[in-house]
Amino acid sequence: MKLQSRLVIGFLIATCITAAVASVVGITMINKSTLEEVQRKVQQDINTAKLVYRHNLERLEYQLQFIALRSPIHEAITSGNLSTLEDLRVIIRSGTALAPGHMALDMLTLVDTSGRVIYRAANPHAKGDVILWDSVVRNCLNERKPKSSAIVMSYDVIVAQNPNLSERVKIPILKTEKSVEIKEKVLTDGMVLRAAYPILDRNGRLLGALVGGVLLNRDYDIVDTIKQTVYLDERYHGRDMGFSTIFLGGVRISTNVMTDRNERAVGTICSKEVYDQVIGRGKDWVGRAFVVNDWYISAYTPIWDIDNTIIGMLYTGILEAKYRDMRLRTVFIFVGVTAVGMVIAFFVSFRLGQSIIRRIRILHQATEAIASGDLGYQLPPGRSSGFDMLDNAFNNMARSLKDRDERLQKAFQRITVTERLASLGQMAAGVAHEINNPLGGILLFSNLVLEEMDPADPSRQNMEKIIYQTERCKKIVQSLLDFARTPSGDMSRLDVNHVILTSLNLVKDQSIFHGIEVRTELADNLPPVMGDLSRLEEVFLNLFINATDAMSGRGTLTIVSRLSGTGMVKIAISDTGKGIDKAYLPHIFEPFFTTKDPGQGTGLGLSITYGIIQKHGGFIDVASEPGAGTTFTITLPRANGPESEGTGKPQEECSIG
Repeated sequence: MKLQSRLVIGFLIATCITAAVASVVGITMINKSTLEEVQRKVQQDINTAKLVYRHNLERLEYQLQFIALRSPIHEAITSGNLSTLEDLRVIIRSGTALAPGHMALDMLTLVDTSGRVIYRAANPHAKGDVILWDSVVRNCLNERKPKSSAIVMSYDVIVAQNPNLSERVKIPILKTEKSVEIKEKVLTDGMVLRAAYPILDRNGRLLGALVGGVLLNRDYDIVDTIKQTVYLDERYHGRDMGFSTIFLGGVRISTNVMTDRNERAVGTICSKEVYDQVIGRGKDWVGRAFVVNDWYISAYTPIWDIDNTIIGMLYTGILEAKYRDMRLRTVFIFVGVTAVGMVIAFFVSFRLGQSIIRRIRILHQATEAIASGDLGYQLPPGRSSGFDMLDNAFNNMARSLKDRDERLQKAFQRITVTERLASLGQMAAGVAHEINNPLGGILLFSNLVLEEMDPADPSRQNMEKIIYQTERCKKIVQSLLDFARTPSGDMSRLDVNHVILTSLNLVKDQSIFHGIEVRTELADNLPPVMGDLSRLEEVFLNLFINATDAMSGRGTLTIVSRLSGTGMVKIAISDTGKGIDKAYLPHIFEPFFTTKDPGQGTGLGLSITYGIIQKHGGFIDVASEPGAGTTFTITLPRANGPESEGTGKPQEECSIG
């Protein structure tokens, strides 16, 4: 494939992969954020529904308090004349509609201190029974405080309270495939909002309690209030956006969810999953659920009675269709924008590929000129490829090649001369080696002759001169051979304190140490280390000189040696100089890195020191604070073999200045 085709295909693949990843991530984020936002909205809705529910319980308490304060209940209880309570019958409603001022109840009962019924407004002839089975009444009488809660009443109890409620209590159960299993065909129990208010005389003595209740079966006041408060009767494509429901157990007893026949879905059953979570475990359930005839983002919360027993659920839900359509529109817009971006990116990449090819051809022609031997070729401004960095690099390369070619020619000439000199050097070394043996013979025989000569012989002085000059020649030849020999790098057992003092003595009398106070604290009986004497001396000399440079001719150089807890020898070399900036510390052992002024150092000393210590199996650390000096710590392993102590150089302290 041509380079242009490969570039275009590469750009296309990169664009498609980028678009695919962006689409997957974008769609995932859209779905996640949409679902989280809807669930958060539903959670807020269920909290509002709980507020409405609690408000109705509190309103029931206030109604009883108002009735107790405005009616002659005290006189009726103390005198036994119940005819004065006949006016309370107007508070009992005939259906589910609220009377003016919301003073409408389904049940109103007056009991004495033992819980015995004195008067029932909805059924005056039914009295004398004890209703302490009602936890709300029992807690009110025991604590002498108003109490309210939702409770479950059986059909017979409800009818005894108010015979007109018989039709509202019974609800046919409508089962679905995924609903919770309920054996009954008709629900005969009812959920009642129940409240009790204590009746006290002027002395605070308990006379009894006024008990009221509202049957929630087929009473839509609470659920419609929740719907209107939370969803404001919003509709989407002809359907209500939100709904609310009250469940007794798993059966809807009050709801504004509508069936396909446009009837309230009273008697329908919740799913088993929701039932197990809310009724079984007492936890809220928030998620996507199919309710009667459509999908809703729903929230369920348990309803507790006064004994902390779960008796039902409160539900709110938002129609999923609106948010599903909103999510799809957002996804389509996102994918459309991504597709347009892909087309634009492909067009731009295609044009860019063409321009790159044109510029590469210019550089190709230039490289062919260089390859043909025209090392002086330069890209003129009119032939620029458009890549400034590459153009400059090419021109620099061409100049460098030309310069290198010239240097190679000169180097070749020098190498020729060097080879001749090397040959002569080898010859001279051989000659020196050959001369060394005859010189030894001359020296030997000259000494023999000198021994046989008479002390008064006038030639004796000449013979002594011959011996002297012969020994001098032998030393010169031996020095030449020793100097030419490559260092062996042999490792031997060394006393570190001795190496330190030897290195210090080499430099302490130099002018750079004038004004420097040197303190040594060398531990006695340090174990020997394996090392190359000349190399270790090079390390210490380098660190001593660096320390004096850092102190600018005035300060204190402290050298400490000791045995570490791990059995290794530690040497710390500290100065009181200007210190090293923290930004430079990680780089000071790098080759060619130096903090000295230009021309004052090559930056190789510490890197060589680091390498020498590493080859000795040790390591070197540095600690420094700007303005507070620097400390280099060298750690060397002790020599293997039989335990042997060092020479134990005594601690010294000297001052130079």
